[in-house]
Amino acid sequence: MAGGISDIYFTSLRLAKGESVAAASPAPRARLPGGGTADSRAGSDGAGLVDSLTAGLTARLARFEKALSRFAWPSDASSANNARLVAPDAGLAGRLAAATADAGQAENPVKFYSDGKSAIAASGIPAGSYRFAVAQGEVREDFSVGVGKNDTWGTVLGKVAKAINGSADLSVRASVARSQAPFSLDPSLAATGTVLALSVNALRREQDVAVGDVTGDLMTRLGLAAVPAVAEAARPSVYAVSVDRLAQPTFFHSTAYDPGAATTLAAGLHHFAVATGTGAQTESYVSTAFDPEAKTSLAPGTYAFTAGIGQASRQLAVTVKAGWTWGDVQNAVAATINGSQASVWAAGGTATELVGSAGYSLPGVTASSHTVAVPATNPRAATTTGRVLTVETTSGFEGQGLTLADGSGGLLAALGLATRYTGQVLSVGVSAGDTWKDVLGNVARAVALSTSRAAAATRQSEVPSSAVPRTRLPMLATTATLVLVNRRLGESLTLTDGPTGLLRGLGLDTSLPGQDGRITVNGRGIPSENNAYALQSGRLDLEAAGATGGDLPLAVTRSMDAVSERLQGVVEAYNDLRKYLLANADAFAAVLADTLAGPVAANWPGLAALGFSKTRRGDMLWISAADFWRAFYTDAEAGRQTLAAAPSGLIPAWKAALAAVKAVGAAGYLTPETAHLSRVAVRRTAADLERTNWLVDWRG
Repeated sequence: MAGGISDIYFTSLRLAKGESVAAASPAPRARLPGGGTADSRAGSDGAGLVDSLTAGLTARLARFEKALSRFAWPSDASSANNARLVAPDAGLAGRLAAATADAGQAENPVKFYSDGKSAIAASGIPAGSYRFAVAQGEVREDFSVGVGKNDTWGTVLGKVAKAINGSADLSVRASVARSQAPFSLDPSLAATGTVLALSVNALRREQDVAVGDVTGDLMTRLGLAAVPAVAEAARPSVYAVSVDRLAQPTFFHSTAYDPGAATTLAAGLHHFAVATGTGAQTESYVSTAFDPEAKTSLAPGTYAFTAGIGQASRQLAVTVKAGWTWGDVQNAVAATINGSQASVWAAGGTATELVGSAGYSLPGVTASSHTVAVPATNPRAATTTGRVLTVETTSGFEGQGLTLADGSGGLLAALGLATRYTGQVLSVGVSAGDTWKDVLGNVARAVALSTSRAAAATRQSEVPSSAVPRTRLPMLATTATLVLVNRRLGESLTLTDGPTGLLRGLGLDTSLPGQDGRITVNGRGIPSENNAYALQSGRLDLEAAGATGGDLPLAVTRSMDAVSERLQGVVEAYNDLRKYLLANADAFAAVLADTLAGPVAANWPGLAALGFSKTRRGDMLWISAADFWRAFYTDAEAGRQTLAAAPSGLIPAWKAALAAVKAVGAAGYLTPETAHLSRVAVRRTAADLERTNWLVDWRG
């Protein structure tokens, strides 16, 4: 019977011709990972066994390392029961920092809420002018708001918010929001409807805010009340968080110039505008500076032009007479725009006459002229007196689109009223003989003096010079930088160049644009001006450092739960590693197990007090939950010293030991016998084994 028991029995006794019994002995067996055995093989099979041993050790070391990295001790000083621990996903590392505040130490970013009403309902506030004050730390600023007879609740709140957000010194942010349900915006806000909120970003140094009426009772009528302090710890919760983008300031950087070289800019007065803030800005046109006593180059005649704001515009005209000076022309244009009359010299120069319009002015637009000092083109001469004409929007009409357009004759072009400026118009004089350092310094000083919202300075640095062909020599260069500081939500810094192209000539006509940072939490987008965010009324603070590309979990847990769970994970990974080393004790040097057991021995008194015990075989660890929590509640600081205090606590010491093991590598701990497993019997096929066991070589 082929393949039957008798066949197997007899073939097992067969020997090949000339083969000894020793050659037919079983091949040596080597231990496999986990304690099993396998036939040792020649060549690549021995190397494969070594690879299997090292791969098994490497995997367990990696698991142990991951468990250690997840362990964290609570950073706040609250009691063990109230302490909270933030557990971010590994993908948030380096991209979003999160921390909970100690109980009673949370800073709610919202400082005040008003009453809530329908935005379209009548405000119920008597018409008039009201003054109120907002203080932040030692900074106090008064604001004036006019309430109209027919103003709605939303209109009044908007006016108050606009006034506060226009402050140059306060970092308080006012926003009008809608509360859909009680406590939906904040746990302290039971009101529903449209409300005014005053808040301070979490990273601002000064968080104390006070509000009070100065004249009238507007704040009282709005029901503006301080938000109570947050006392309890953060609620355990899990958030799906993504960092969408980082906040950026607005940054201008000029071209680098030789500080001692003479500027190539034309001598004279140069204009540009600076605008900061979150709301609409004043718009204006500023003329060229003229000697008011110099005779105008305009021919006598009537010149037409158009002035407009928003949807309103007016067709205007000025009649220039013989003998007029540039001062007369400017006065006549201003009077025409203002709907008034101005006195100018008659042609004979011995009397005056009234010119302009006896009609009405264009609401929201005003014109005026003033004297300025104009640098002389002759380096030996002093400055000369000039006069400029300014046409600008009035309060309440900012951002509505002021326009001036020439008609017949080109009057506006001759006056230099061709550029619309946004924000505050600044003047920089360039004198004959000025260097680039002079010009850049004057621009930086003009910006710094105009607003506290921008930092402006000149800097010197070394740049490569091509003055000598085929050489790369260093040259000292000067640059000007403008940066928006203490940025608020939605705020930007913009520069408007004048007709002389001062900013373009300096390389300050382009900037790194500012933007608000943004994260998404549980599907809701939250903006920030400086990458700082606050959840749960300030009990959970976040700071973004890099985009995540998608939602990742961030959990707030009770510290005791997180410590227990993650410590258990560390112990399980350690026990698994020890089991592997015990099962393969003949394959790995004993120094490896001793290195990993060292931190346990060094901290054993404290670990024993925390409920740790060892098994009789292999020194595996296990923890008595009851003893652990009893010790945790009794003396949490002692537990922290034993488990988490650097550098000798259990977790930091294990991390250091693991780093030392990884530096050597798993293969570095193999014993010599294991390292030479390739020196074993040659591989033999099943046919070879059968021939080996034949008693008679039937094939002769």
